Amino acid sequence: MLSHNKIQALILGNGEPPSRTLFDRLMQKGPLLVCADGGANTAVGYGYAPDYIIGDLDSLDENARSGVDAGRVIRIDADDTSTDLYKVLGHLGDLGVTGAVMVGVTGGRIDHVLWNLSLLVTFGKRLQLRILDDHCDSRLVGEFIRFRAAVGRKLSLCPLSGPVSGIETRGLKFALRGETLSPGVRDGISNEVVDNPVEIRVGQGDLLLCIQRGEGWEDWPCLPL
Repeated sequence: MLSHNKIQALILGNGEPPSRTLFDRLMQKGPLLVCADGGANTAVGYGYAPDYIIGDLDSLDENARSGVDAGRVIRIDADDTSTDLYKVLGHLGDLGVTGAVMVGVTGGRIDHVLWNLSLLVTFGKRLQLRILDDHCDSRLVGEFIRFRAAVGRKLSLCPLSGPVSGIETRGLKFALRGETLSPGVRDGISNEVVDNPVEIRVGQGDLLLCIQRGEGWEDWPCLPL
């Protein structure tokens, strides 16, 4: 358990790096910076020292490793059933973390992106998780979510692991009233905020909410109420 009281983490993966602007903005909140293996290379390149580095360490530069206390570099041997990001999320409970924003986990290989999105379901009951990049703020809705976003902001509702039923929305241009979305059949792509607060309820299933970034940073990232 950590000696300090940080329980919110910023996880930096080894995928397409976030912009320096986005990363600096997130670090202003003083999160625990946990890097998945080679994600530490990006952190050090941006001038930040990781609090922890977790993974099989096959992508980690010696320069990034040398700036972190050996006790905070946690090697978990490679296997064919999990990724470095999975290893990080599985270890967060031991660090006292209850919620995390993940960056550097999108872009590049689509198979990795699909796997990383599936981890929102795998760990969603233990951790409050979000995936951010320079285009979208993505998270599972759970049973209910309420948040504010600029009127006109685009967002999508995507059934993640199968059909999602009993969806009710408020504040969106294309309202859903107890309806079902299903992968490859009906998606809620490119809806639009028309009133605040936005509310989304789910009866059953895993619904992914993707809020698109606007032109400016004034209300980005969008935060739940």
